[in-house]
Amino acid sequence: MMIQLDRIYKYFRWLSLDIVLGAIFFLAYLESYYEVSLSLHVYYALGSAVWLIYTTDHLMDGNAMENPSSDRHGFHKKYSNWLIVVGGVVLIIALVNVYFLEVEIIRNGAILSAVSIGYLLLVYFFRKLWVKELLVAIVYASGIFIGPLSMRSEVSALDIILLLQLSGVALLNLLVFSFYDREADQKDGFNSLVLRIGEGKSRLLILLCSFLVITTCVLLGLSNQIQCVFLLMTLILTVIFLFPQAFGQKALYRTIGDGIFYLPGLFLLLEPKFF
Repeated sequence: MMIQLDRIYKYFRWLSLDIVLGAIFFLAYLESYYEVSLSLHVYYALGSAVWLIYTTDHLMDGNAMENPSSDRHGFHKKYSNWLIVVGGVVLIIALVNVYFLEVEIIRNGAILSAVSIGYLLLVYFFRKLWVKELLVAIVYASGIFIGPLSMRSEVSALDIILLLQLSGVALLNLLVFSFYDREADQKDGFNSLVLRIGEGKSRLLILLCSFLVITTCVLLGLSNQIQCVFLLMTLILTVIFLFPQAFGQKALYRTIGDGIFYLPGLFLLLEPKFF
């Protein structure tokens, strides 16, 4: 039974459904935080966008390699035709879904979609693009915030800071993963930021990113629950980075590292008004 569950979760991760679920949880948390009402159409728009971007990225990476060293890229290479068909269906439904979205979300979403398409084109034509992690982090965070912020009459400086904090957490997540995967990435010909700047500078960058997010959380006040969420997410990623022997086994770092994006959902469940 446990082996079967492990196998199911493995495919769940390979298909990036864990990342989609994490984004959905965070969107639900922000809906409560900003006290706005978001329709299921907004949730589908976010989920489909995240899945399409990540799947397209994995398909391009997998098909660019003769023998992918990672199971995830091997899976995408082997089942690329099926994934393209499924992706086409998801995209068609997403386009129909646009009709049911609020005008503000459509306008802001169009800008973000253009940025996302631009990112995928850059990655496709410039395989050694070194800003990939930064672009993914910003697009990911913007995609989650775009719905709630579009429903507000005005966007404050604090809202921008919160978006940047989530971008920082997402960037830290990607940097930690790239640090663990640096040998496999080098073998497959990927030019991650970690490989580009070297191991020593990568360590400093990861610790600096962690320090900045933690400092911002403390300065903005831990009495604000969302700062506690960001702080806990950052601390977990930092611990994962500092103890590779404990988290390097069976890709535990990736399971826990992506699992931190479920924390907003847990905090949401603990809110009294949820019950």
